[in-house]
Order: sequence, then structure tokens, then C-alpha cells
Amino acid sequence: MKVLILGYGDVGRNVAEELISKDIEVVVVDIRDLKPTKGIKFIRGDVTLESFWKDFDLSRFNAVVVALPEDLHSVFCVLMIRNKNKDIEIYARCNSSEYVEKLYKAGADHVINLPVVTAELIISEIFGEEIRRRLTFENIEVKIFAIDEGSKLIGTKIENIRKLGIIPLAVFCNGEVHISESFKIRKNCQIAVAGRSEELVRFEAEYMVPQ
Repeated sequence: MKVLILGYGDVGRNVAEELISKDIEVVVVDIRDLKPTKGIKFIRGDVTLESFWKDFDLSRFNAVVVALPEDLHSVFCVLMIRNKNKDIEIYARCNSSEYVEKLYKAGADHVINLPVVTAELIISEIFGEEIRRRLTFENIEVKIFAIDEGSKLIGTKIENIRKLGIIPLAVFCNGEVHISESFKIRKNCQIAVAGRSEELVRFEAEYMVPQ
């Protein structure tokens, strides 16, 4: 099996290392000139340009992992890949929930919504698996909200979210995860919180900007 990975940031690197540990051949494309790494073939190129894909041969790969930091670039790459190869398996990283459907429509087979996945990992880490199951039984939900311009949460520290009657789990900004209590929420971030259904509805109505 041979896998192509687009982007060699934290996500791309972790995926590559995991695949290599399973004796899967890995080729990575990144815009940077990267140092050789055992088991990985690096190709320097800009996958956000149509010219890159014009002569790129996808027929030798079984799957592609799109691990780019910008969702719009990921959508473009998925479109290019699917246009060149109707059968290849495409896995796409997604930083913002609003792009999940767009990536599927572009042709991705699997979309990994990082905020959702990370939120689930965080709540399991914080409360433990047994407590997490109890929270589910007691109708405690985990939801992710976009912090748009005009939100009352902009400038608020994570620690102050607890005073609103819900549990803050993490804030996601530009592909980074922030869990420090002192971190101030910024515009265009996303926040993962836990609470009962009615508390989350109230929180959304009061602090989120209506779409």
C-alpha cells in the first residue's frame, strides 16, 4: 500500500509516522524544503496550485491524506484529486465544522473534523472514560460553537466561561488547540463546551451571533 500525504505539519507528520510503523509506503508533499526522514519520500511543491496537479501521477497511490492547515486549500486539493482519480480513497483534515460538508461534496471519502475529535479526546482525558459515559447518561452534551464578529465571548478568558453554567473544554484558533484557563477567546475561533441541552441552547442564544 502507498499513501500520499499533503502537508507535513503536526497532523501530517503524526499520520506519516503511524503509517510507517505499519510498514506502509509514504510520500509527503510540502511547500517547504524538508530534511530527509527515514521511510518517507518528500516532494517539494505547492499543492494549492493547479499547475502542480496537471502532471502529477496519482495512479500509484492507494489513498491520499489532505493535512493542510487551510480548509479552503483542502477543498481545492480534494477537487483536484477526485477529478484526476475517481477511485482513490481521500482522507481530509478539517479545522472548521462549516467546511465538513464542502469537503464531502468536493469528493472526500472521510473528513476528520479536528475540533470535534479533539473535544472528545479532551473530555475523555479530563473526566476519564467512566465519568464520560456517566455524563452522556445524564444528558451532558459536547458542542462546538463558532466565535463570529459580534459575539459577547470575544476577549473573555476560558476560566470565565464556567461562570456561565457550562464547562469549557478547549478553544480552537487557526488549527491550534488552547486549553489554558487564561487564554482569551478571539474572533474566528471555535469553542468546545459541555453542558445539558437546555444550558447549551441558552448559551448559544445569549453569546453566539445568529446565523
